[in-house]
Amino acid sequence: MGAVLICAQEQAKTPYYIESMGIRLYSMEELAYFLYQNIYLVDKRMLGVRLWDWIRTEIGNGDLAERLKKGAEAGSSLQNMVLTILRSVNYYTPEELEQLSSKMKILNTYQEQERLKLRADEYFINGNYQAAVYEYEKILNIRQSERLGVEFYAHVWNNLGVCCCRLFLFGRAAKAFRTSYQYQKDPEVLKEYVCAMRLGLTEEDFEEAMELQNIRGEQLESLTEEYDRLVEESTEHLRAPQDLPGKLYELEREYDRNTRYA
Repeated sequence: MGAVLICAQEQAKTPYYIESMGIRLYSMEELAYFLYQNIYLVDKRMLGVRLWDWIRTEIGNGDLAERLKKGAEAGSSLQNMVLTILRSVNYYTPEELEQLSSKMKILNTYQEQERLKLRADEYFINGNYQAAVYEYEKILNIRQSERLGVEFYAHVWNNLGVCCCRLFLFGRAAKAFRTSYQYQKDPEVLKEYVCAMRLGLTEEDFEEAMELQNIRGEQLESLTEEYDRLVEESTEHLRAPQDLPGKLYELEREYDRNTRYA
C-alpha cells in the first residue's frame, strides 16, 4: 500500500482482493486508503455485492454492508457510496473528505472517454498494462468525440502502443503507434513505431514495411540509428534485447511529461 496504517477496527482473516491492482485489503482503514488514493480506478462494480459480503462477514459491520446494499438498490451515486465508506472509518478529516468530494464532482462533468482515460493512465502508471489496454480499447470502441480533439485520441493510441510493447505485443503496438502518428505527427511517436516494427519483424520484412510506409532515406537511417542506440544501451547495462520495451516506456514517459493531455 505504500503507507503505514493504524487500524482501529477489526482486521479480516480473509482479505478483500482487488484483482485489477493485485492488492489485498485486511481492514476498513486499508479500504479507505485505497479508495481515497485511487479514486480514478473506483467504479460501482468494485463497491458491489462482494464488498458488502466482505464487510459483513470479515469486518463484522453488518450495518454498513446493509446501507451500501440499500444505497446501490436505490441508485445512489458512486460519490455517495465512497463517502459512506470513508465516513464509517473516521480515518480522513472532514477537510480531506471535502477535497475528495470536490474531485469526484469534477469527474462527473467529464465525458465517459475522459474518465476511462484517467483510469487507464492509473493502471499504466502502476504497471498493470493488461488492465490499461482493456480501458484504452474501451475508449476507442466509443464513438469519437469531436470535443475531445485529435490530441486526446493521439495520446490514447500512443499509450495503448506502449502498453502493448510492455506486453511484447509488438504488432499491435506498431499499429497503435502508427494510428497515433496519423492523428498527430509527433516525431517521438514515429520513433516508437519504427522501434516496435523492428522488434516484431525480421530485418527483411522490416525494410519492406518501411518502404510501404514511405519511410526511407535519411529519415529511416536516423530512426534505425535510434533503434541501434537503444540496443547498445541495453547491452551495456547487461540487459537482454527483450528489455527494449522498457526503453520505449521511458521514451513514452518523456513524451507524456511534455505533451500529456490535461
